[in-house]
Amino acid sequence: MKRRNFLLVSFFALVLGLISLWYLKFKSATTKALGYPEELSEICDRKTLIHIGNTYRKLTNENTKNHLEELLLQDAGMMETKLKMNLRTKTTDDFRTGNTILVDGWLLSKTEARQCAYLSMSEAN
Repeated sequence: MKRRNFLLVSFFALVLGLISLWYLKFKSATTKALGYPEELSEICDRKTLIHIGNTYRKLTNENTKNHLEELLLQDAGMMETKLKMNLRTKTTDDFRTGNTILVDGWLLSKTEARQCAYLSMSEAN
């Protein structure tokens, strides 16, 4: 009977461990995608992106990581590739509809600015 209990506990520990690893990998991929404005990062270094994010947070009431995450994940898929594609589409749509903001001389889509703000909050922790 003790052997059976050991095998059962071992099995559940293994399953729990695998679920935890998957969650951590998924969470880190999501965090990376949310805090990485692809097009803007081609012309700005990380320090500039963080500065833009800090300035954007001072200009708006979007000062919590959870609120920014909600705004960025709105209507987005949870898989990394779909999320990246959705964020690119949102950025394009922002420029097309005039949903932009001027931050330190940069004309940015709201999505890009929010991604910079998310990055700056991630770096602060």
